[in-house]
Amino acid sequence: MDKGMWTSRIISACTGPNAAVYCGKSAGAIVAGSTVETATWKGWDDPSIVPGMERYVDWAAFPGMNLLGNVCLFPHMSEEWETTVAEKTKELQQTNCKVYALREWDVCLVEGEKQLVTVVNDEDRCS
Repeated sequence: MDKGMWTSRIISACTGPNAAVYCGKSAGAIVAGSTVETATWKGWDDPSIVPGMERYVDWAAFPGMNLLGNVCLFPHMSEEWETTVAEKTKELQQTNCKVYALREWDVCLVEGEKQLVTVVNDEDRCS
């Protein structure tokens, strides 16, 4: 996020009276949160690709764009990850961060400057 100074540019484009809509899926959803720590919970990605961030622990509390207030997103939620998400969520809650675990068809909506977060899940979607 820091490379290229994109965070401030994206936040600027998504705020104010002429704001654009930010739509992020998977990693794009994760970086919208207050930290990107949830990206490490599955252990799927190789953190060593970023110099100085070679271990998963190096990513703990690494800041996201904070478009949602003190909220973190965990995309691709399934039964397989329920225990992991429950354990890791308890850790993040100690920093007052709320975690939303999003299943494949879930959508997280944020209402403007109020940062009112609503999750629309698979049961709510139109067929």
